Amino acid sequence: MPDRDPVRRIDFLSVEELIALGDRNTVLDPHSVLIARTAELGDGNIFYPGVVFRCDPGSEIVVGSGNQFFPGTFVLAAAGGRVELGSDGTYGPGGVQIKANVAGTLLRLGDGVRLANGPEIVGRTTIGDGGQVIGPIQAQSVVLAGGGGHSEPDPDRRASVLKGVGLARGIELRVGDVVNGLGDFALAPVERQSSYHPRA
Repeated sequence: MPDRDPVRRIDFLSVEELIALGDRNTVLDPHSVLIARTAELGDGNIFYPGVVFRCDPGSEIVVGSGNQFFPGTFVLAAAGGRVELGSDGTYGPGGVQIKANVAGTLLRLGDGVRLANGPEIVGRTTIGDGGQVIGPIQAQSVVLAGGGGHSEPDPDRRASVLKGVGLARGIELRVGDVVNGLGDFALAPVERQSSYHPRA
C-alpha cells in the first residue's frame, strides 16, 4: 500500500523504507513509527510502536546499535542541535523525551544508559555509560558520570543516577552518586549508591 502522506515522504522514512530497515533493525509497527530520513542508525535496534525520531535540516541524530526504544520515545534534534545515542541502551518503558532543540546544543548519551518512567532530557546534557534517569524528571544540562550499569555488583562503581520527580538543572554527579529528588533536585542530597542501597 503506497504512502499517502507527503510529509512522511519528505521528512520521514516511508512505511516501505521502515520495513526495509528489518535487514539491520527491528521496527515492530512501521505504520506507527516515524524516523527522520537523516537519522543515522546502527544495527540491532528495536523500535516499538509510537516511536518518533524527528530531525530538522541542519540538525543531527546519531544512534548506535542494540538499543531498545519503547513506545512513546520521542527524540528531537532541531535548530542545529545534535543528539548522540550510544549502544545497548534502554529507552522506556513509560515514555522518554530527548530534545536538542537549541542552536549548538549537543546532547550525548553513552552506552548502556537506562531511561524510564517519563524523563525529559534537554539542554547540553551528557549521560555517561550506564547512567540512569528514572521517573518524570526534566533533566536539563546535567552531567552524569559513566560507570558500571545497574547490575554492577559494587554500587559505588555504578554510573550516576537521577530518580524521583521534578526538575534537575545543572547537576553534575560522580560515579556512584545518586539523587532521589522530589520537586527541585538542587534541594535533594547527593548520596552514595552503597548507602542508598545498603544491601545492593
